[in-house]
This record gives sequence, structure tokens and C-alpha cells, in this order.
Amino acid sequence: MPRRKTIRIVAIVLCLLGGAVGVVGVPVYQRIRAFSVEDAIHGTFFPVTAALYRYQAEHGSPADSLAALVPEYLNAIPSSTLADPPHYKVSPDTKSWELLIYSRALAQPRNYICRSTQVFTPEERRRLLIQYHSVWAVFASAD
Repeated sequence: MPRRKTIRIVAIVLCLLGGAVGVVGVPVYQRIRAFSVEDAIHGTFFPVTAALYRYQAEHGSPADSLAALVPEYLNAIPSSTLADPPHYKVSPDTKSWELLIYSRALAQPRNYICRSTQVFTPEERRRLLIQYHSVWAVFASAD
């Protein structure tokens, strides 16, 4: 086989292999990256959710603010380079709470929400991307 023809065949095979790696490799990388970010967010903020559940169990009502958890339940409110500071709110009936973590670490910004009730509306369930560690409901952010 002439040298020029061999070079073309090798070039075509390499292009096909490169394309296959791109088609398969990019989505795999994106999923691994998403898992890594989600795991880091969970690891950083799970102590806050655990403290909120313990506080409510011991006091019979949710904490008024995250500051109420320090220092008895947490040494400090954690922070992360992967997410904005946590946003905490108590329901109007003062019986339940919600912790929201907003992250721009992935291509599509996400909201990580933990609710003391773990109850979500049908619309929220429809928009739910994943339920993570049975604590976080993850939604794509609108912004």
C-alpha cells in the first residue's frame, strides 16, 4: 500500500477515534464533575442540616436563624467556593424550615434544597433533577 494512502487511513481512523472519545468522554467527564461538585456541597453543608434537625428535635421548633446553631450545634456556619452562603428560612407556621444552597459551579446553576419536611409540590417534583443523599433536592436554577 502506498505510503500516502496509509497516512490517510491512519488519519481517518484517528479522527474517528477522537470523535468517539469526544462523544463518550465529554458526557462522562461532565457527570463525574457534577457528582464531585454535589458531593463537595453535601459534605460542606450536611452538618448544617444535621444541626437543624437536632435543634428542632431538642427545642420542638426550628431555629430562628443559622446563627442560633453556633456554637452548640456547629462551630461555625460553613462556606464553600462552590456555592453561595446558605439561605435559611422558617415556614410561616414556624413548624418547618428550608435550607437553600445556590451554586454556579456547573454549567447550569443549581439550587440544592433541604426541607425539614422533605415535602415538595407536584411542580417542584416535575422540575427535580435529582434527590441527593436523601437530603438534597436539586433543581436547575432559572438564572
